[in-house]
This record gives sequence, structure tokens and C-alpha cells, in this order.
Amino acid sequence: MDNKIVLTAFTDPMMGLSYESEPIIDRLQEEYDGRIEIRYVMALLVRDVSDFMFPDEKALDPEVGISRYCKRLAGIYKSEESIGGLPINMDGFCLFDVDHRSSRPLCLAYKAAQLADPDKANAFLRALCHATVLECRPTTHDGEVFKVVRDIGIDEPTFIRHYHDGSAEVQLEKDLAFTRRMEIHSLPAYLFQCADKTLLMQSFDYREFVKLLTLRMKQESARN
Repeated sequence: MDNKIVLTAFTDPMMGLSYESEPIIDRLQEEYDGRIEIRYVMALLVRDVSDFMFPDEKALDPEVGISRYCKRLAGIYKSEESIGGLPINMDGFCLFDVDHRSSRPLCLAYKAAQLADPDKANAFLRALCHATVLECRPTTHDGEVFKVVRDIGIDEPTFIRHYHDGSAEVQLEKDLAFTRRMEIHSLPAYLFQCADKTLLMQSFDYREFVKLLTLRMKQESARN
């Protein structure tokens, strides 16, 4: 009997909501040890910061407008603290500036980590998220990304090669194409797969997951 469960999270390393879902992910891995595989798809939350700026922010000098947007975004992040109970630090939050207008570098970094060291890629993703929403570091800057690479123990020259030579870019475009095919328009989103049963949720619902899994187990028992 194949009890393999696949959970695919569509996310972006900058997302506070993905950070707040970590206790649920950890609980799933503990309770379904050996039977669940966690996958991450980079869905690129911020292609350009101007897409999320208010008209009055756009009307300002770009440096001032983006700074004001970051302050507003910090407030949104802090409001998410109660969802998972994990601390979020927004002191001096400056993820975006005139020269760093997208979260693409973060998504690209995860794909480079997968290519450089697949076994450490998910740990890298979590550390990159922590650096962003817990340590409040400007992880859109390459130097901050490379610090996380070193902290996790991924070979830095190999990572940098994939990060810059286009190979990580190819993999990121595959993730983005998959996100579009799934018609996902808000993040994070979660795709549960168990045999022929699938469930796509725009928010993480542990009870719905258990319901789907229980149904699968009953079907398998009836076949045997």
C-alpha cells in the first residue's frame, strides 16, 4: 500500500505567512514521519514593488515612496504574528529600495540552493525566511543571501555559479509556470496530493488535510 503524501507549498522566502505556518509543517512531518514529502514552489510574490505601492507612495521620490511602502508592509507583517504565534521583527525593515525592487533574488536563491545541494535546500529556505522576517535583514541583497548560504553549509562557489549562470533562472521559470497552471493568485497556497486525491487550499487548514488523508486510508483498506 502506497501511503505517500505530497504537500506542495507555493511561496516566497519573504512571506511572513509562510514563516507562521512552520509549526504546522513541523507537526505534519512529525505525525506522518516517512510518509509525507514537503515540496516548495517559488511563486514570486513581488515582481516589482510598485505593483503594491499606493498612488500617493508612487507620487513621491522613489526612495521616499519605497521607504514608506516598507513601513506599511512592516505593519502588515506584525499583524500576522498572532496567526502562528511566532515572533516577527520589523525594526528598521528595509527589504526593498530603489536598487532592489523585487523578491526575485530570494526565489532565485532557493532554486540555486536546490541545484547546489538538494539535501540542504529546504533548510536554506527556512533560514532565508528567518533572516527576512525574524532578523529583519535586507535579503534582497546578494551579500545577505550569501551569508545564509555559508550559515547552512552549502558550497558557496557552486551556489553562486547556479545563482548567476542562468540555471537557477530556468528552474524558477518552471516554478512560475506551474503556479500559473494551478491558477494560484494569492500566497501562500498549498497543494495536497495522496494517490488520486488532491486538494488545493489558499490557506493552510490542518483539519482539511487530515480529512483527506483519512479518506485515502479508508479507500486503501477497502481495496485490501
